[in-house]
Amino acid sequence: MAQGTLTGDRQAFFSTIRTNIKTPPGGKAKRVENPMEGLFTQRETTVEERQVLRDRFIQEWTALGGHAFGLKDRSELAAKLTEIIKERNIKQAIRWAHPELEKLSLDEVFLQAQASLSKWPLASNYNDWIDQAEAMEAGVVWSDIAMAESGTLVLPGSHERATTVCILPITLIAIFTTAQLVDGFYSVMKLLKNRYGTNLPTTTTFITGPSRTSDIEMDLTIGVHGSKYVYACILDE
Repeated sequence: MAQGTLTGDRQAFFSTIRTNIKTPPGGKAKRVENPMEGLFTQRETTVEERQVLRDRFIQEWTALGGHAFGLKDRSELAAKLTEIIKERNIKQAIRWAHPELEKLSLDEVFLQAQASLSKWPLASNYNDWIDQAEAMEAGVVWSDIAMAESGTLVLPGSHERATTVCILPITLIAIFTTAQLVDGFYSVMKLLKNRYGTNLPTTTTFITGPSRTSDIEMDLTIGVHGSKYVYACILDE
C-alpha cells in the first residue's frame, strides 16, 4: 500500500487544497448555479411512456413487499380502497389535506366501508392530536412524485402534509396518477427545483416499500420506523 508523508505543516496542507480548487487565500469557491446539470441524462416522457413507467413502478414496489395497482377510474379506486380497508380491518384512518385527495370523495368510500377518515391536522395543539394520531390504523397520502426505476414515493412535506401521516400508521395508502410518475432521480430533482426553487420543504420523505430495519446481527424487522403494509393506487390520467 502506498504511504503519504506526514509533514505537520498546516499551512502547506490548506495551500494544497486552495491550489486544487483554484481559490486564493481569503477567497470563496465559485458558486455553481446548477450543480446537478450534466450529472444525469435528461429523459422527457409521453403519456404512453408513463404507462410503461407505471408497470415498472408496480414491479419494483411489489418486489419490495408492497402492493400496487393500476386503476382505470374512481370507481375502481373506490372498490380497491374498500378491499384494502376490509383486508387490513381498518376502522380509523387519517389523510393529508391535499387538493387532489379532496376531489376523490374518500370520506364517503371509508364511511361505506364502515371506517372513519380524519383529515390532517387533527388539532392545532400538539397535545390534543398526538394521542389521536397514534390510534390511526392507516394513513392516506397523495404522492406528488413517484419514481419508477426504484418504486419510490416522493412526498414533500408541509403543515398540511405531515410526515406523521405517512410513517406513523401501520398501513400506508398512497394515491396518484400516471402523470406523477417519472423515470429516475434526475427527474425528481428537476421537478423539486421547478416547484420550490431554493425554498425547498423542510422534509421530503422517500418511501420505497415497507419500512425495513436491521441490527448489527442482520435481524430484519418490518414496520418499525415506518408502515408495515404499503399500498400504491395508480390512477390512469
